[in-house]
Amino acid sequence: MLAAAACGNSRPLNPDFFGATIEPPRGLAKIQPGISVAEAKRRLPALKDDHRGVRDQLVLDSGVADVALEVRIDSGTVASIFAIVQGHGARELLTQSWGQPQITRDSLGQPETTWASENTGWKVKLDCLERNCFIEYMPYHVLTSEFFGAHVVPPGELANLRIGMKVAEARRIAPGPVDVRAGIATGVDGVREFVAIDDKTGTVRAIYLNLPQHAEDLISDAWSEGWRAVEPVGKTVLVWPDPTTAWRATLRDALGYSHDLAYDNYLPAAQLFGDQPDQLEGLPEPVLGVSIEAVKKAYQDAISIQGKDLVLTLLPTEWERTATRITLGNAGGVIRRLSFSIPWRPHPEARDTLLELFKRKWGEPRTRDDDGKPVLVFRDEDPRVEVFEDTEHGAWKFDIR
Repeated sequence: MLAAAACGNSRPLNPDFFGATIEPPRGLAKIQPGISVAEAKRRLPALKDDHRGVRDQLVLDSGVADVALEVRIDSGTVASIFAIVQGHGARELLTQSWGQPQITRDSLGQPETTWASENTGWKVKLDCLERNCFIEYMPYHVLTSEFFGAHVVPPGELANLRIGMKVAEARRIAPGPVDVRAGIATGVDGVREFVAIDDKTGTVRAIYLNLPQHAEDLISDAWSEGWRAVEPVGKTVLVWPDPTTAWRATLRDALGYSHDLAYDNYLPAAQLFGDQPDQLEGLPEPVLGVSIEAVKKAYQDAISIQGKDLVLTLLPTEWERTATRITLGNAGGVIRRLSFSIPWRPHPEARDTLLELFKRKWGEPRTRDDDGKPVLVFRDEDPRVEVFEDTEHGAWKFDIR
């Protein structure tokens, strides 16, 4: 099978095949993971479809009998580039060409043999199995704090995606990470891009990077230290909410020693409430005192029906993982009441921060007793604003009417 992939050539393999510089041979440096099959063929016309049916891939004539060159495909997108060398002599040949390799450990703690060059922008990983050695070529640049930028925004085309976006639209924007479920190498060492899809709804479920272990310090250099928060499953994570971009990044432990840095959009609580005491500035159109039909028209896809009431769904605030849901109570076909919660439990320090936010908007509250539970009355006039602290769930609960 290897000889067939090499197109039956009999020229022996020697160090000259790999060349003096660390990069893919025979023009494969023109392509990289994430581009489409059509673009790969345009850049390198010598690529051919592999009709053997082993896997979805393109092949390139290596010119020697003992090497197969493969461009592996996932959903019409280039996923990886391999040279497969018959036997176990590849390490010696690569060492003659490029010098001694780096012996490090991967995210699972397993030994990893690599060569890398910042000048050529390629990294090579060698993995010798029973009969063959697999040489994987990956785009390469050293990971530094500059990769993350001064503000929290996903890199490259991922910045144009949104959680909940339809797959068809997301695919037009970022076809590589959307289609390749195993992630796409970014060209930065140890960083892969992922877009997780909710197959039931056909929407983007998550946008994240898989990062090496040392990335945490680099992120802190770029964005300062993250806020510690506890997720519903009890795991502690680091969170960077950026009100200037409305993106939030969450760093979690992932497989082995690696990390996942997940990005999602949020609505800062300060922007939801705003400064005006008689309205929620995060709602672009008024709802209190407005007819149900007018509210439906104004908010369209953000509105759902729950019994006789409407529910307005907004982005989550800083410490919520799911959407902020505002129940719109109606009487006589007109919205008379807003009820919603603003959580702080994942990051308890936010309790007092939020309380100060409410005081800046409405002033000092007075306290009234409601069946033994204190209720903060921030505003008596229209609209009336009452806030109850739900200590069991770690949230401020609002009743505005």
